[in-house]
Amino acid sequence: MIITSIYTYFAIIFRKKIPNKEWFLPSFILGLTIPDLDTFLINFNLLNNINYGSTFGHSIVSILFVYLILLIIYEINKRSKYLNLANGMTLGMLLHISLDLIISLNSMNIFWPIPFNSIYLYDNLFFRYHLKTFINVITFISFRYFYFQTIEFIIQNNNKDGKLIQFLNIMMKFEFVIIILYLLAVIFEQKKLTIFVFNSGYLISMISLYIGLFKGWKSFKVNKDKNKKDIIFKKEREMINLN
Repeated sequence: MIITSIYTYFAIIFRKKIPNKEWFLPSFILGLTIPDLDTFLINFNLLNNINYGSTFGHSIVSILFVYLILLIIYEINKRSKYLNLANGMTLGMLLHISLDLIISLNSMNIFWPIPFNSIYLYDNLFFRYHLKTFINVITFISFRYFYFQTIEFIIQNNNKDGKLIQFLNIMMKFEFVIIILYLLAVIFEQKKLTIFVFNSGYLISMISLYIGLFKGWKSFKVNKDKNKKDIIFKKEREMINLN
């Protein structure tokens, strides 16, 4: 089950608890998104595996391999930001997998490709269907919040990228449209349309998330100036009750 944006939402909400080091926060967010690349490929029939949680993306073995590669890069460059990149990405991936063990509706083999038994918590089909619908809606809402918060990061850190801000504003409207279309497809029991809307919406949303993350990479910092933070987007916060 793909719920990446929900994890990035909580990462941003609790960002003050995350080490305020160069590259760490964006690396942590990036790490939260990486494990779902395998389920994303499965949804679009680009990976031949019917078990979402038994592939490279949700494997501790894969995480250790990625961490080793990043540590090698750090040893070559000897710059602290590369160590922060390694630690941030690895912690993000580990947190994603840990949360998936609790939230995901699919069985998981966290030691893939080692053939251990998969972990599976939910077997009630009725419960799974409605929970999945609810989580999918929350997923798109979380994407919308990510775009909103990215705009705020950009402005707070004086990265006046007008085109990126305009693009993210458009994507916020896009998420609203996708939520409406998805709910209509569910209400009228159009299964194929429901899958198409979700997959298409998720594809565009993830690409946009990566655009916002990489283009605004240096803007993802924790702003400790509360007075400055409260001024920015005060009206918008009041409208969506973020205060």
